[in-house]
Amino acid sequence: MKPAARFWIPQVAFALVTGALLVWACWKHGGSEEFHLFGEDGATEKVEFIPDQNVDVAATQAAALADTLYANFRQNFRFHYQTIGEATFDDGSCLLLISEPPPYFPADTLKSIFSQFTHRVETREHPIGYDGKITDLLLLLGNATRENLDRLERELSKALYLSDYKTNTTHLPVEHGRTYFTDENIDYQITLYEFNDWFIEKDEVFMQLSDTTRKVTVEQMFADSLTGVYFSQVPGFVAWAIAKNRDLSEQLNHIRQFTLDADLILGALADSGTLVIIGRERQAPLYELPPLNVESILLLASVTEKELSQSLDVNDFMAGKMKNGHDWCPTYLSKELENTEFGHLLTITDVLLKDWSENGSIQEAYYRYPSPPRFPFDRPLFKKLGLSELVYNWNTWNAMYAIDMEEGFTIYTPNRTGALPVSYFNSPERSVSIGYRYENQAYNYFASLGNTDLARVVQYTALYQLFMDNGISYSGHLGNVFPANKPYLLYSPTKNLMDFFRDLTSPQIDWLADTLSAKIYKDYQEKQVTKELARHESNYHFKYTEQQRADIYAKVSKDERNSLRAEIAGVKSMLAGLSDEEYRQLARYLSYPRGMRAAGGGSYTLWQRAHRLNKLMRRIGKNNLSIVGLDLASVRNFYVNNLAKSRSPYLKTPSVIVTYNDMLTTGGHNLSSGITRVHSLTGYKRGHGGYQNYPQATPRPSTATPAGGGQPKTGSAPASKGTTSHGSSGGAKKPAAPSAAQHIRPRGEVISTAARPQRGL
Repeated sequence: MKPAARFWIPQVAFALVTGALLVWACWKHGGSEEFHLFGEDGATEKVEFIPDQNVDVAATQAAALADTLYANFRQNFRFHYQTIGEATFDDGSCLLLISEPPPYFPADTLKSIFSQFTHRVETREHPIGYDGKITDLLLLLGNATRENLDRLERELSKALYLSDYKTNTTHLPVEHGRTYFTDENIDYQITLYEFNDWFIEKDEVFMQLSDTTRKVTVEQMFADSLTGVYFSQVPGFVAWAIAKNRDLSEQLNHIRQFTLDADLILGALADSGTLVIIGRERQAPLYELPPLNVESILLLASVTEKELSQSLDVNDFMAGKMKNGHDWCPTYLSKELENTEFGHLLTITDVLLKDWSENGSIQEAYYRYPSPPRFPFDRPLFKKLGLSELVYNWNTWNAMYAIDMEEGFTIYTPNRTGALPVSYFNSPERSVSIGYRYENQAYNYFASLGNTDLARVVQYTALYQLFMDNGISYSGHLGNVFPANKPYLLYSPTKNLMDFFRDLTSPQIDWLADTLSAKIYKDYQEKQVTKELARHESNYHFKYTEQQRADIYAKVSKDERNSLRAEIAGVKSMLAGLSDEEYRQLARYLSYPRGMRAAGGGSYTLWQRAHRLNKLMRRIGKNNLSIVGLDLASVRNFYVNNLAKSRSPYLKTPSVIVTYNDMLTTGGHNLSSGITRVHSLTGYKRGHGGYQNYPQATPRPSTATPAGGGQPKTGSAPASKGTTSHGSSGGAKKPAAPSAAQHIRPRGEVISTAARPQRGL
């Protein structure tokens, strides 16, 4: 036999045996998708077994229980919670719930991920607020093994969160609902001095769990321009090193890891090339402190505006009390925040600020947020102060401190991690504080309350400020959609009401003044006059006769009628005297005041005209506008209906808020990218010397000394994204040994060093 033939015969035999094995395997397993015996390098590959897919998904147990399991999930997670829920059944079927998919995730991606399996995709809408909604995805899988599910969920995680790191699922039905108030400490007041001591002076050692042999410090991260997620060698910290002045799209795979492994952001350090964000190594379960959303972090990196805002526009011309006694107002969000998780989170916490400052007396009709264990004041603040108006604000004044060290690096620490600072103002026009005593009391209350949503806002705000201060940007696709028709949507009903007042005849003004004054007198003034007469009789020890009382009542009613008639006639005259352009401009201003302010503020004359109309509306009482043929409920419905068709794929933020028992109260968030810079590591904030009252690594104490409100020695906001503002001295010098009043706590007293059960991979 020739040598070539001797070589050929074994090859044929091997091929026949291999073919027989493949046929047997396909018969044995009922149709595996592929059966790879060899990889490219000749090594044996593991084969994924895919069961027979000849199954009717509609007839599975997963389909039968889908609605029940979804309802159970949303009962336990009524607000924002991003996860992959999983339920498996005895018939081999499976239900996967994708709650709150990120806007950049195309639903068609599911077809490619699950193409080898018989499946069906369904949507469910979960209402949030009056007219907001979250669209969740349900995937019904006909037949899959555990191995199949593990691989599919990894692919799904990568598509949703841009990483398959620590792919985790929520078991359905839900075992643990969302925690809104935690007994564990989430309010840290860590000083710049302590961050310098822990990470620079004492060189906290970090490592990546993929290579624990290499140990690095923060300064080595700077020197070697390292990026990625690092764990402290002694449990307690997670560091996210980001290349500065670079697009975050180049470092996407690190985001999800940091959000899973760190449950709070404690501060940061940066040099000219690297930003290192320090988080508390996760010790809270995911249902208590959920991972920050990747899309929200990318959103904050994409923002170029130096300020972001949120408010409830209760003072708008067409907002206010409806005929049924409930109040409505448009919600406002900076265009970057519309239809985003962070934007809606700001709206929710704004509602909480007002309601809890008023001891739970202002009820939002559609949120039903759990009540706190206590309130900040002994009685509602509005009544306590006796004001006619009150403005409630979350703000970033002294929310984050930074110091530029002369060695060329910067240290950042939040004032408190439990909540943003609180401001109370007399009125929207006059931003005069009602007093630091009330603001500090409220700041301490909210920060120490253990509310997980308030702490989440602090983390997002810290990232926004850190990204802006260090040139961290993102230019990738986000998928957010701003409702372009929202800004001047109320122009038409506003102009119609202006037309009504302008076109009134003299008899109509008389009838309107008579009708409105009689109603106002009956609903309010008569009771007030009766109370005042009783007070006089008590103070001066005499009794009014029935005739005297009747004369007083008649005079008050007549004065109200004459005064109201004069005010209506005056507004009619003013409107009639405007040019077409002035009239149009006034209508635009009243329908969307912030639009005119953004365009340059308008003239003082325009503001006076608008103020005069708003004053008349208050005098009439917006719940009495039905007398002139207008019910604000119809205006609300017009507004809501025109914003109902959102192009946002999965999340629509509420366009209005409806409340019970509201007064003349406004509020919102003023989020500035500016960071308070100081020239000293110590003494830069009120209460710094009382370090012993700061929260430790133990559960939150019942009382804590407020640390906010103190004026720094210097402060400046960043000039633009990517610039760092340094003090005139060129940076703080290396600190001397601390005095007793500047005691530095060992990091183990502040951040627990206990072993984490699921550290890293």
